[in-house]
This record gives sequence, C-alpha cells and structure tokens, in this order.
Amino acid sequence: MPKSKRKSPGRPAPKLPVFPTPSLAPQVLEQAAQGWLQSTGGPTPAHRPTRTVADHRLAEALTETLQQLRAEIADLRSRLDRLESR
Repeated sequence: MPKSKRKSPGRPAPKLPVFPTPSLAPQVLEQAAQGWLQSTGGPTPAHRPTRTVADHRLAEALTETLQQLRAEIADLRSRLDRLESR
C-alpha cells in the first residue's frame, strides 16, 4: 500500500475576528445598544459605576497604543506599496 503524502506543516491561516473591531467610541456604542434594547422592549441593564482614575489611565494608554499601532501599520503599508511598485 502506498503511503499517503502529508501536508508540510506551515503557518496556519490567520483567523478573522468574528465581529469587526468597532471604530466608534465605547460610550457611543453603549448608548446605541441601550437605545436598541429600549426600542425592542428588552430590559435595561443597571448603570455601570463611574470610571475610576485607573480606568481612565488604562483607556488613555490603550488609545495611545492603538494610535502607535495604526501609525506603524500605515508605515508598513506605504513601504509595501513602494516595494511592489519596483
């Protein structure tokens, strides 16, 4: 019996996120969700406690990190475009 060929182990294809990353601020998304729940007659969840200083710092750090990542991605895209045009 001939042996079956095995596929060479390679990098798995990157998994796409189930939901796209929202580009709106979390507060806007939350308000929209609350409005949708109220319009459908769903129960409205209890209000979240106000943000603490640590939450605010974390949000600022995450925002800054996202801005840096977006800048790096834009730089990589432009470098790829230059390389492809050669």
